Amino acid sequence: MLRPLRTIAYIDGYNLYYSALTGSRFKWLDLRRLIEQIIMESAPNPAFELVTVKFFTAPVLGRYASDPASPDRQRRYHNALKFAPSGPTEVINGYHASTIKKARLLETGELKRVEVLEEKQTDVNISLHMYRDAAYNRINQIVLVSNDSDLAPALDIVKHDFPDIVRGVVLPSLNRSSRRSGQLDALAHWTRRQLKADDLSQSQLPRAVLNRKGKPILKPDAW
Repeated sequence: MLRPLRTIAYIDGYNLYYSALTGSRFKWLDLRRLIEQIIMESAPNPAFELVTVKFFTAPVLGRYASDPASPDRQRRYHNALKFAPSGPTEVINGYHASTIKKARLLETGELKRVEVLEEKQTDVNISLHMYRDAAYNRINQIVLVSNDSDLAPALDIVKHDFPDIVRGVVLPSLNRSSRRSGQLDALAHWTRRQLKADDLSQSQLPRAVLNRKGKPILKPDAW
């Protein structure tokens, strides 16, 4: 019999959202259920124990949101993840920061100084959590959900320092023609190179998720 691999999934929330969820009807996503489904379908060793799922993101800043209801929807979703019937997802926050940069306007080609909103700490947090979980012998398998090649150095260090840990990579794109990180792919024992709409539709939270006090966390109407 195959030995169950103690597994932790590390999800790059920004990358997942903009690669697969924006504009879709699947934003009320049960991350734990999705990971379990992907491992059973894609990993060479389907025997696993999903220790936890870590979701790395940053709170929406209301003053920059195009929709003033966006922060409330995000907070509701993050709370629902913590009480999902499939098991809790750990939400780990970075932050957003605005910086002034020079950029060339598409309409005129003019070079101007513009305010740019950037997500901070996500890559660092993912890298540190992966390495710490490996160093403390909490895992036999990593599942990294991201298409960001900035995470390749962290995965490479895990490969060299902990060669017995299985490295799985999920590139969260619904579009076959989208750019894929060859660096992450090359560092993985196994890779899921594309998500399917069925993966997302079959991994949705119930419309109402009960919190610790038994009160419902409702799916936003806009989702």
